[in-house]
Amino acid sequence: MSVAETIEQAGGRTLWLDRPGGIRLRMAVFGEPGPRGWCAFLPGYTEFIEKNLETVADLRARGFAVVTHDWRGQGLSSRLLADRHKGHVLRMEDHRDDALAVLQHAGALDRGPMVVVGHSMGGHLTLRLLMHRQGIARAAVLSAPMIDITRIGLPRPLVHALVEGLGAVGFQDRYVFGGKGYGPKRRRFEGNRLTRDPERFERMHRLIDAQSDLVITDPTFGWVRAAFRSIRYVTAPGRLEAVPTPTLIAKAGREVIVANPAIDEAIQRLPRATLVVLPEAEHEILRETDAIRAAFWRAVDDFLAALPAG
Repeated sequence: MSVAETIEQAGGRTLWLDRPGGIRLRMAVFGEPGPRGWCAFLPGYTEFIEKNLETVADLRARGFAVVTHDWRGQGLSSRLLADRHKGHVLRMEDHRDDALAVLQHAGALDRGPMVVVGHSMGGHLTLRLLMHRQGIARAAVLSAPMIDITRIGLPRPLVHALVEGLGAVGFQDRYVFGGKGYGPKRRRFEGNRLTRDPERFERMHRLIDAQSDLVITDPTFGWVRAAFRSIRYVTAPGRLEAVPTPTLIAKAGREVIVANPAIDEAIQRLPRATLVVLPEAEHEILRETDAIRAAFWRAVDDFLAALPAG
């Protein structure tokens, strides 16, 4: 299996976009839009463009021009703290607005509705885009979307109050309890909760070895506070019900990162949602084994084929 490991090897071009507040975003564009138009790929927490070049190739093979980017605080986009290993942002709305600016800069908003594919946090932010700008997409595909977060361990209202309180007293820049930087433990394939595919797992760490500035690890209290606030926004009464976009949601059967019960509830609330369950998949469906990925892409192909023409 040969997968490009640089944007250029994948046939893309790197662009840079300046945003208010001195933030600089790294983005990449692959191909020119043909009959299927644009696909925006919104990655997950900790991710960077190179990690998803296999997915970019899969989307290009389906006739899309693809635009993607590193979120602020991730990859080679501007980091918000001196410690580059900390995952940090204070408002998910900044991510949403950055995504809109990236799409505008690429010209993807000039040719009518696109398809948006989002993984994990990117799936959550896809929903924020659909709620913020109705009609921006003719379809959405969400891989293990962050409708809510699992692995909390305490009653959720208590956790929310704790995170808000710690943020209020100046802890927003600190790692969450137990958080730390990149080290040997993160390189162990055995027991990882992201993928069952050792080759794809090793590829990610090889990319980090080649460019150590790509890595981030655990989030800050500020990031968690922003995530909880945005989750409450998305799941508030009436919000999911008001999204008319046809949406395919892929759920990982071995999920321990995002909350599958929240995905099940979202499926019931979204007016035009389709669910595909991948029982043997860990959280990172797009970096799973060939068999799991093939099942995911079959579901995507069936979903796209069923969309109205145009």
